[in-house]
Amino acid sequence: MKKSTKKVINVAASAALLAGVAPVAGIIAPTQAQASGGFTVYNVPTFGTQSYDSASLGRVQVTVDEGTLSGANNSKLTFTLPSGYTFGNYTSGTVALANSQTGFVEDQNTFSVSGATGVTAAVYLISNNTAQIVYNGSNPTGTDDKNVNLNLGDINISGQSTGDVNLTFSAASNSGLPTGTVKVGTVVGAGQIAVEANDTQSSSDAFDFTLKVSEAVAASLKTSNGLKLKLPAGFEWTSNDAPVTLYGDTDVTPTITGFGTDTITINASQLSDDAVSFNLPLTFNVSDEDKAKDGDITATVSGNSSANVSSLVVGSYGEYGGGVTVASPTTVVGGQDEQQLGDIVVKEAVAGSFIGGRTVTLQLPEGARWQSVYEDGEDTTGTTGSVETANGLNAPTVSYSGTDGRTLRLTWSGTGALNTSNKAGYVTLKDVEVAVQPGFTGDLNLTVAGSQGLTGTVKAATSVSSLALTATNATYNIAIGTDNASIGDLVLKEGAAGALTDDGNGLVELLLPAGVTFGSTPTVSVTSGDLTIRNVSVDTYNNSGTQGVLRFYVDSESTSASTITVSGVNLRIDRTVPQGDIVAKVQGDAAAYTAYHGADDVADTWNSSYRYAAQASIATIGTAPAGTENNAVEAIYTIGSTAYTVNGETRTAEVAPYVENGRTYLPVRYVAEALGVTQANILFDKATSVVTLIKGDRVVQLKLNTNQLTINGSTINMDVKAVTKSNRTVLPIAWVGKALDAVVQYDAASKTVTVNSK
Repeated sequence: MKKSTKKVINVAASAALLAGVAPVAGIIAPTQAQASGGFTVYNVPTFGTQSYDSASLGRVQVTVDEGTLSGANNSKLTFTLPSGYTFGNYTSGTVALANSQTGFVEDQNTFSVSGATGVTAAVYLISNNTAQIVYNGSNPTGTDDKNVNLNLGDINISGQSTGDVNLTFSAASNSGLPTGTVKVGTVVGAGQIAVEANDTQSSSDAFDFTLKVSEAVAASLKTSNGLKLKLPAGFEWTSNDAPVTLYGDTDVTPTITGFGTDTITINASQLSDDAVSFNLPLTFNVSDEDKAKDGDITATVSGNSSANVSSLVVGSYGEYGGGVTVASPTTVVGGQDEQQLGDIVVKEAVAGSFIGGRTVTLQLPEGARWQSVYEDGEDTTGTTGSVETANGLNAPTVSYSGTDGRTLRLTWSGTGALNTSNKAGYVTLKDVEVAVQPGFTGDLNLTVAGSQGLTGTVKAATSVSSLALTATNATYNIAIGTDNASIGDLVLKEGAAGALTDDGNGLVELLLPAGVTFGSTPTVSVTSGDLTIRNVSVDTYNNSGTQGVLRFYVDSESTSASTITVSGVNLRIDRTVPQGDIVAKVQGDAAAYTAYHGADDVADTWNSSYRYAAQASIATIGTAPAGTENNAVEAIYTIGSTAYTVNGETRTAEVAPYVENGRTYLPVRYVAEALGVTQANILFDKATSVVTLIKGDRVVQLKLNTNQLTINGSTINMDVKAVTKSNRTVLPIAWVGKALDAVVQYDAASKTVTVNSK
């Protein structure tokens, strides 16, 4: 395919730092003014694996943007050398570095400052490999950035490993100072050459960058097939029109062949007598758009010379747009608030992709709410954590939309392209928190949308239950009216350390169904982990006299997931309790905190419909009526037809089965009747919109316009809502089978649904 002409957007890559200016984006922790900063590295040198005295690492400029320093004294930015590297002039205690305002001084550790006059800065060595920049004063918005220039010219090196030499910067999270790592050197093995790419670009058409080649020892770059760089499919080398900059043995010049193909070969004109290095400007372009793949353009490195890398990122290919990523999804706990998500990064594909006045939206699933919305309601703005910016992209405002505030909206002010730098900008939502619905488990995925044109889903966390409830040696066929039924132990197991919280009143309630009470107070003990509990008691729920509840309180949270065993459980069974499972449910502040706190519009919904952290059958009452086990029923329904058959007998329904959004819906009443449910046992409570079906020992309840399906007191959240069609309740066939304990099959060829009793 003939490639078309497209606009080139230059974006500096952070993959490698070479001689000359090489900007590196730090990880910024902004203040409320959304301050930022970063690092610029000059002249990244190459070292062998031997020891060095008074070696010079790359020079680093630390920039603190205007509006960052608030006036608090002694704001400290710490930087640390890697293992094997020490400051040559460190003695003991604290050593102040000399301020060399006239410029960098070779073979010395010095610093200089420039920029905002309202801020002073000094640099101190506090150990043989750690130093601090100490700032005093403020640089309000509208003043200047503050720059500190570090000259690391007296560094002792021993025992170093091959690879990048990184300087690590750290600071208090609320300081507004830039943090992260920057590359200040490269170590290669004996006889190796260091190969790096500088000033790479992100583009949709043509690319240029500077290749830096450095020998650690003489004669490392060979004269035949010395160094080969092969581009991936869809790209080809074009030229090196700019002059080559040589260092070291200037009698050695590189020769390059292979332009117009995907592979160039770089040879030395002769073997060097002294180690040589050079900066080689190179260009390449897209040759076939059908083969060129979006993302990093990685060249393969080979040849007769021993290189320190086997591949090299030389550019990035893509169109306008962007994406949302979460590099490290976290684990959150259902029923708890202030649950931290992994850092959310919203990034342009190329600089200038994001436009002023447009938005990116991040929607949580129904089982979660943004912490700000949970605390203050849907009309709040801002977010927990921080909004951090990088590479020239300004900070967006944060608001919430939708009927339940699940959608976080990032809105950028201004008009036109927001980022005029040569780097793809990005925004990081750091330490953002959510509140999680009790019982919600599984991946917590964000749905991405908005007028900036970004779409898709991204996993931000995995949700686990605050606890699981199981019954060991569960008792079956307890007789109705039993006054002292002894059942097996009940086990409550935390889903994660600290999942049962002492926030609020720290209450845990184990709730029995109506008509079932505790005959005595069981023994409740922590059998593994370090959770502590207190005040165990039994009572009837809400003073009902007929619904038993076991209560205890969390005294201190666990640091390792703990297990609670409830033993010696005796139950009283009222004669009004129907046959079937006795389902116990767990609720209360400790296990389902979010159902009892937070803004009314959120907490009310969770309290009324989702306040149970866990539930399980702990015993069974009675057996199925004799003689019903083998009454097999087969009912056949046809899509679009009100006629159906039951064991061959034709009947007529008031509503026909139908297909909607890829789901096949059946009328629940007519399936229930076919399976032997009498009309007297099909009930509808208009006041509560609840449909009740009684089939032997099975009691099924559906609440219209919700996704709640209750079977013998155990509530299941369906993936659709129960709705009506022609005044008859309908459900997808899978949920009909689940509700009525039947086997349901769909035949696409005949468009029929067959329902068989189990």
